[in-house]
Amino acid sequence: MYTRETSPSFNERSIKVCLACGTSDIKPGRRYCSKQCRQKLIWSLSLSKGLLQTLNTRYAVFSFTENFVTLDVMPAWSNIISRFIYRRKPGYAPAHTLKELTLEAGKEWYKKRSRRISRSVASQSILEENVEYSLNPESIKPNAHRIPKLSADQKRGLKYLNINMKTLMFGDYVREIKKAYRGMAKVYHPDKGGDGDRFKEINRAHELMQQWIENPKFQLNNKLPGCWCYNGYTNRWSPPLWQ
Repeated sequence: MYTRETSPSFNERSIKVCLACGTSDIKPGRRYCSKQCRQKLIWSLSLSKGLLQTLNTRYAVFSFTENFVTLDVMPAWSNIISRFIYRRKPGYAPAHTLKELTLEAGKEWYKKRSRRISRSVASQSILEENVEYSLNPESIKPNAHRIPKLSADQKRGLKYLNINMKTLMFGDYVREIKKAYRGMAKVYHPDKGGDGDRFKEINRAHELMQQWIENPKFQLNNKLPGCWCYNGYTNRWSPPLWQ
């Protein structure tokens, strides 16, 4: 049965993992470890649409760790998020556990309906029982996030400066870029015994990012980092932002 235990945070792995099961056993450039793995999760996400429509969902996000799957739901009539968590059994894929969560929540809804209460009241009751007031409603709105628009050289520059794309999306990127440059320069400066060629690349990366700071460009993001997102207006799931 789903539980109100504290949920793990969204996946923030620096290495590439399968978007459907989280395994790192994945070929370079691929988003999924196999076609079958992807199809299983897509099927479970499609199954969850019935529940989400019943709950009159505006936005939802699905994420998972090794121990849990999490489904956060924001209904159309409120900005308060309800969180459903289900523990993964040993050997169970996220797709299988999401199916169990969906079916269990559906049983709870039908149980409430059997007490002769309306559909809307049954939906509202389930959501209220799983409210998580600490969650920021903006965190599950895909259109509330912007993706930095960078050239290929600027993206490589981020790696030399050891900066995560999320820093440009959510943080004070001017301060963070300056901080990252100073930190990397101290490590690789030739006078400090560092790698001279690497130091040149770091300087070049800093110059490229300074150019972006002077005229920062963003594009609207319909995806979220680390989790699958659902838009009730289109009744569609989108995969996590691929970085």
